[in-house]
Amino acid sequence: MKKQYKVAVTELLRKIVAVEAESEAEAHQRASDAWQNGEFLLDGRDFDGAEFHVLGEYDGSEEKHLDHVDGKNAGVTADDTD
Repeated sequence: MKKQYKVAVTELLRKIVAVEAESEAEAHQRASDAWQNGEFLLDGRDFDGAEFHVLGEYDGSEEKHLDHVDGKNAGVTADDTD
């Protein structure tokens, strides 16, 4: 019998910016401050991959609704499509 599992999907965005500073610590702080102040934004062009982590079985008791993956093409690899 098939079970349902919770899987966390995390998309990664990455942008490299030039920061003028006197040290690495200052560069880190200035970049963080600039991002928090909205001086630069990351968007789909900055996509750098995705991670998938199985969190355990899903018993339906979550407070918020989880999207459901219907399994179409599940487990299909590039070799299977020939």
